[in-house]
Amino acid sequence: MSMNSSTVESNGAEQGNGDVHVITAVISADRPLSADLVASVTAVARRAEDTTPELRQCVVLYIDGARSDEYFAWPGDVAVADVGKWESALRRLEQVPAPIIAVVSGAAYGPAAELLLVADYRIVRAGATFGLARTGAGVWPAMALYRLAGQAGLGRARELAIHGRTLSAEVAREHGLVDQVITEGGEAAAITAAVALFGASVGAELAIRRRLLLDAATTRFEDALGAHLAASDRMLRRERAAS
Repeated sequence: MSMNSSTVESNGAEQGNGDVHVITAVISADRPLSADLVASVTAVARRAEDTTPELRQCVVLYIDGARSDEYFAWPGDVAVADVGKWESALRRLEQVPAPIIAVVSGAAYGPAAELLLVADYRIVRAGATFGLARTGAGVWPAMALYRLAGQAGLGRARELAIHGRTLSAEVAREHGLVDQVITEGGEAAAITAAVALFGASVGAELAIRRRLLLDAATTRFEDALGAHLAASDRMLRRERAAS
């Protein structure tokens, strides 16, 4: 399945892939926190938000991770307000009305790992590692800890957050933190398959399902029921309208 692309801005392109509209962006996550990094994440979130709600679209992130275990300081010499802006950008991306596919080149360390955790489909290369950023005082207490606990469970999250363990790509896949491990030359096929996986997804509806999953760990069943029933009602109405 081929993809034709046309560049629309310096940090991304929009591609036509059948009925799926693909938004791509390159994120440099191999350096300390900066205003440019926050802006790049915010920009792709904004582009996904600005499209037609009923459009079948997909976000593909090409993330440049750390090279050869060169674990740089993260977040670096910044103020807590800068950290807050980064977390807000991640949260905004996490809520876009489109499935997010992320592929990491290099190690999924620090910001690359944090970006992976907001994606719906995660691709890393064989031989790569997955790990949270470490400082002299221990693992960096990012909101990635919150996401880890919800996605992998407290036991597995403890391995990374408390023990400071770094996982191989294969172990990260076994833990459900990564969806696909690829070898050299396998990136294009993996992304094509991932886009096809989400081909039937309608943006706003997928965003609602993502939110329901994220809320499940912290919301009582009775409190969550209303949101699930509302989503079910919308789906039933859509199916009736299509028949």
